[in-house]
Amino acid sequence: MELAHVLQFSYTSVAQEIVCDTDAIAGLCRTLDRLGTNTAMIICGPSILRSSDVIGRVQEALGARCAGLFAGVAPHAPVPTLEEAIGVAREVQPEALVSVGGGSTHDTAKGIAMLLAEGGDIHDYEIHFEPPDKVSIPSLARPKIPILTIPTTMGGAELSRGAGFTDHRLGRKIVVADAGTIPRSILIDGKALATTPTAILVSTAMGQFRIAVETVYSRRHNPIGDALALHAITMLVHALPRCAAKDINDLLHIKTAACMASLANVGGLGLNTATAHHVGGLYNVPHGEANAILLPHTMRFNLEASAERQALIAEAMGINTAGMTPHAAGLAAADAIAQLCQRLGLPSRLRDVDVPQEGLEAIAAATLHDRALATNPKPIADAEPILRVLRAAW
Repeated sequence: MELAHVLQFSYTSVAQEIVCDTDAIAGLCRTLDRLGTNTAMIICGPSILRSSDVIGRVQEALGARCAGLFAGVAPHAPVPTLEEAIGVAREVQPEALVSVGGGSTHDTAKGIAMLLAEGGDIHDYEIHFEPPDKVSIPSLARPKIPILTIPTTMGGAELSRGAGFTDHRLGRKIVVADAGTIPRSILIDGKALATTPTAILVSTAMGQFRIAVETVYSRRHNPIGDALALHAITMLVHALPRCAAKDINDLLHIKTAACMASLANVGGLGLNTATAHHVGGLYNVPHGEANAILLPHTMRFNLEASAERQALIAEAMGINTAGMTPHAAGLAAADAIAQLCQRLGLPSRLRDVDVPQEGLEAIAAATLHDRALATNPKPIADAEPILRVLRAAW
């Protein structure tokens, strides 16, 4: 066998615990004890504080160990919000952070932990990307206080070391990554998930579906990631249509599949992730909706460079690919994803979420700075191919 065809990959797992239960919040203090910490500050957004009992349950579980609350998290984690949050944390000086909510909340908690330890400004730690594949990541070695997360969406920000913060002055997201800010414990609480509106659950689940898809055809795909990502796709296809019933068992299965997608992703993502970051950051589109709208289009764009990998996605979705070429199977998968999103009531065009046509060039220009492009199966060196995909999705 030629050496070029010998299996070769690098797989680095994430060291964290995942606790899945109907009432996982009840064990919060036991988790703090395992981490050797006493006090914790809660991080959340105003909506979850106002509209559900989840924060009350967390405060009750923590009791006297609750050191404070920051409830000002905003969508897409704007830089000024992070600056406000770090100010509160410096006053409180907690030994741990408890992040309750979705991706913007978990990213804000990561930013707090990073800046408490490293000092300075979040811009000091930005990841720099040079097309088509050069990525520069600052080295951050100071120990961070532990983060515990209680996710209330199907998104998977709690399973990664990366975080993104919207800088409207620069017109793009600031992306950082620090292994020290990977949440140490994830408490998947079925009752907390059930408080979230169905539209948010299904859109964030489709955001995780996108991670599974891009993991399978990433230029750094590997068999371990394949196993997790493909099974996550199968689970999501079967369980997502039942999400609206809010059966806790179904919700826990959907969230588990969503976690598997993130755990699979150790080889990089691609164009869909890169573009969705800036669709959301520039035009306040929920991240899951942006990913769902773009996914069929980015799959078709990448098809000529990843047809055999996309055929695996089709099979995982339950599509009968007998007699199909890999190219045809990939097209069938993209079409089936578009149909699934429609069935789930998700928007199908960028214009449907108020992205203006004249804003597409700004999105494409911002996307060109995004590190997720580095592992896209089809190399991208300038903004024009990104703009073509955006126009197709508009």
